[in-house]
Amino acid sequence: VKLLKEECGYDDAFNYRVETDYDAILTKYFPNGIDVYFDNVGGKMLEAVLNHVNHGARIALCGMISEYNKVWTEREGVRNLLNMVGKEVMMKGFMVGSYYNHFEEFIKEMEVYLKVGKIKSKHKIYNGIESFLESLASLFSSSNVGKVILQVTP
Repeated sequence: VKLLKEECGYDDAFNYRVETDYDAILTKYFPNGIDVYFDNVGGKMLEAVLNHVNHGARIALCGMISEYNKVWTEREGVRNLLNMVGKEVMMKGFMVGSYYNHFEEFIKEMEVYLKVGKIKSKHKIYNGIESFLESLASLFSSSNVGKVILQVTP
């Protein structure tokens, strides 16, 4: 939360692993509802968000980390998908590979944003192939901040 507010410039934030009542925290931070939501948590958080979406809201699904290490029969279900119908919410999953045709355009824009300080990047570098398991495990334990890089050659 401190990183998001102080370094990234967000107005506010909360830690979904610390909060226990997602509906209450979303009411606090989004008293006027949610128009756009980028989901990579899934499960109970996505379900709570669907209780707070505005008419015409858009939800991008890029991952559901809260569900990754569970057998599909043990994953949390989202029970309120009906909220999407009445509020005409659009939810779409995506994989970065589907957008490779925009890569050159992305690089040009991102280069400018990085140079002027509009985008800040955090990463942790693990050295050597022997660090693979540790680096992979860090993705699921929140022990890193930002991008995980496995450098196999100097």
